Amino acid sequence: MEPTGDPEARIRDLERPLAEQAGATEMGATAPIPPPPYGAPYGMPPTDPYQAASSSQYGSPYYAPPQQVVHKRGQPALWLIPLVVGVAVVAGIVGVVLYFVVGNSSTTGVSGGGGSVAVPTMPSMPTLPSMPALPSMPSIPGVGPTDEVLTVESGGSLSIGGVERKQTVICNQGTVSISGMNNTIEVQGSCAAVTVSGMDNTVTVESAGTIGASGFDNKVTYRSGEPQTSQSGTGNVIERG
Repeated sequence: MEPTGDPEARIRDLERPLAEQAGATEMGATAPIPPPPYGAPYGMPPTDPYQAASSSQYGSPYYAPPQQVVHKRGQPALWLIPLVVGVAVVAGIVGVVLYFVVGNSSTTGVSGGGGSVAVPTMPSMPTLPSMPALPSMPSIPGVGPTDEVLTVESGGSLSIGGVERKQTVICNQGTVSISGMNNTIEVQGSCAAVTVSGMDNTVTVESAGTIGASGFDNKVTYRSGEPQTSQSGTGNVIERG
């Protein structure tokens, strides 16, 4: 067993230097007291960590608590937008004023007796070339008005169709047939027979032996005579006018 573990051995170790010193005194010689073989039996009491920390932190005059560093962020340069707009507006106004002043002013004399200063003239804009004339649209047969006068002899027949035509027909005991849409036809003279079909046609007949109308919304007006009339379809009218 270790000496530190046996109390009696520990006591004997402590008494041994005293016995040796007493023996040396009796012999007339003084011997130095040897140091104890071991340190303090129980050691120094532990230091309180909180007390040491508090005394080291707040007891020292040079201690300062840590400070929080605040980083400043750069503010967005929103104020530059109205500044740039204002500068652009002022520059535009100044440019317009200078343009009119320079354009309307005559030669300006130089102070001190110098000659006149020629103001540069603004270059003239080149003349734009004239646009070529567009070609005329060719007429479509059966569509649109016409100035031609058609003639139907005795025993002959004539058919007229198309869209929105205006036509004059001279009839001499012939037969005229009219169809299409929105046509305006004038039949002069005396016809053997006039027939109208299609829709929305307007026909004027001077005189005819028979007049027939079919289709939709056609109107036939005769001026003289007592023709035989026949109607079919919807909205067709044959009347004297």
